[in-house]
Order: sequence, then structure tokens, then C-alpha cells
Amino acid sequence: MLSRHFINKLTKARHLLCVSNVQNFVTGKTLMERVPRDIKNCERVPATHTPISSEDVEPRAETDTSFVWGQYDAPPVKSFNLFNVKDWWDHRKKLTCEHYQQYNQERADRLGSNLNAACFVLEWDGRIKFRDSDWLKASKDDPVKLPNSYQVNYVLTEIDASNTLITYEGLKNMENLFGLQWLSLKGCKFIDDWCIDKITGNYPKLEYLDISDCTNVTERGLEALYRLYDLKTLIVTNHHKSAAFELTCFMLEDCNPDLTCQILGPKGST
Repeated sequence: MLSRHFINKLTKARHLLCVSNVQNFVTGKTLMERVPRDIKNCERVPATHTPISSEDVEPRAETDTSFVWGQYDAPPVKSFNLFNVKDWWDHRKKLTCEHYQQYNQERADRLGSNLNAACFVLEWDGRIKFRDSDWLKASKDDPVKLPNSYQVNYVLTEIDASNTLITYEGLKNMENLFGLQWLSLKGCKFIDDWCIDKITGNYPKLEYLDISDCTNVTERGLEALYRLYDLKTLIVTNHHKSAAFELTCFMLEDCNPDLTCQILGPKGST
């Protein structure tokens, strides 16, 4: 097949005028092995012949034109040491929390933003306080009874969600709390810089914010707190003993003269 193709190309280009006998045509891996051997009664073309173009050259036999569905190399083996297992478990735990903290549109429409946030915080072992009322915390033996429909006099003013598993997705259930003045997210392992940015857009009247022991909060998240004009107390933890972290707190105090930042050191530090 390859030999006939090669000869036809040469004949059409007038490189071979007469071929009476072609023997021992061998097709190999290189182009030199495709040259006809023992060609008899061949006359050369006059000097006015046209050269062979690159299009007349057959593709190399070693060219692989097969289609590969994917790579067959084995993935690298991961180390199953104690730290990797812990990180894997924390990641799975966060995904589970995100799934169960998805926004409940039906409940939000029925209860309104304040009662909806109250139900959410109580479900995740937090405490709440409405205007002109005491602190409320649910337990298995003593559940908190709240209205099943919107009530205008139920306005959340304080939320204590310390050491809970609230995530960024869960904060959507705590949106539009325009009367909230006190918020503690101390020790929440899933609160990060993105959560801080979300907080500044939903609690414009916030006066007290405790985000200490939140290991994922850095100076990048603190920069968004300048939008809380009524903020008077901010408690944070400088886990990495970063100078940029402390500088950001000082800049926040310059932007808001009424603000006092309390910077704590990481646990176990002197």
C-alpha cells in the first residue's frame, strides 16, 4: 500500500518515466528503508523536473496517530500519616456541615430574617437574645419555643455562636439582621476571611464582635471591618504573630476612633 502510494506520487510528478519492474520494496520505520531497491529500466527525468514537495512525502511510520482516552500513569501514593488523616477528616466534616446548613428559603419566607436566624443558631448549639428578653439556649430536655410565623416584635440583638460549626454557607441563614449589636464567633473553626466580609454586609449596627481563636481569620479579612461604623469592641487572635495583623488593627482604630481592638496571642504562647 505504501509502496504503490510512493510510486504513484513519483509518477505524477514525472520523476519516473518508466517502471518495468520493482522488486524488494521494503517499508520500515525510517524513510530510507522505503526507497525502492533493485529498480530496473528507469530513465531519469530531464533537468526541468519539479522537486518533490513536503506534501509528497509519506508520514513516518513511527508517528502515533492513535487516540488516547486518558493518562494511564498511576497516581502518586499519598501518605496516610496522622496529620493527613486529620486534615481529611476535617475536610469531610466541613462538607457535611455545609450540606446541612443550606439556606432554607421556605422557612425564611415564613418566619422572616430574625426568627429564621434564631432557629438556625439554636439548631447549631448557639445562644440568642431578642430585644427586651433574656438569653435563650436550646437543649434536648428544654427546647426553645418560637413562633411559627413572622412576628414584628422579635428582633435579634445578640448572638453567641462560640465554638459552633457554622460555615460560610450557614451565614446565609443569618442575613439582614439590621438590629444585631452583639456577635460572638469565638473558636469557630470554619470562620474565615470570606465570612468576615459577609458579616460586614449584613450587620450594619454591630457594636461588639468577638472572632478570637478563629484560626482561619487573617489581616485580609480584618480589612473589611472598616465598613462597620458603629463597631466599638473587636476581639481577635494573632495566631501567626504577624506584624501586618497588628498593623491592620491599628488602622481600623484610626478609621473608627470609637473602636477598641483587643489582640490576643495564640493559646499556649507566653
